[in-house]
Amino acid sequence: MRLAMKNKLFSHAALLGLVLAIGVAFGSGAVFARAMSRQTSGSSEDAQRFAGTWNWMFQGKRFATMTLTRSGSGLTGTVTESRIALNDDGTLKKADPSDDKKPKQITNAELDGAVLRVTVADGFEFTVSLKDTTHGEILPGGAPPNMKPIPLVRAQ
Repeated sequence: MRLAMKNKLFSHAALLGLVLAIGVAFGSGAVFARAMSRQTSGSSEDAQRFAGTWNWMFQGKRFATMTLTRSGSGLTGTVTESRIALNDDGTLKKADPSDDKKPKQITNAELDGAVLRVTVADGFEFTVSLKDTTHGEILPGGAPPNMKPIPLVRAQ
């Protein structure tokens, strides 16, 4: 009689458990792969290019200072606050240092290829891109679409 009966290899619960385990394994692998791609896109060599003291410039004068320091393969640092105003064409009309001279801590600096994405302790976000070893530019997060980047010059 047993020879004539069909045997089930897996119960419904076992099959569901197998599908769930495969899903978790695949998801974990995807997260790991993403983390590794992030890590390799921001190498310590890239971090070294951005490390240093950078002056934010308007009409040949410094109005803010950003200091970036290597921390492992990443970066940390500070930024002084400033106030800016834009012309209708997106160029800077005015840029002044803030009355608060105490630098704000950078809470996140993430290298994404040739661009550094920075978040400051007060929530201010901006991107930094370098033109060469002594010049770069920043663009604040949430800036108007026509805003021109703010020039950066590495301090000597």
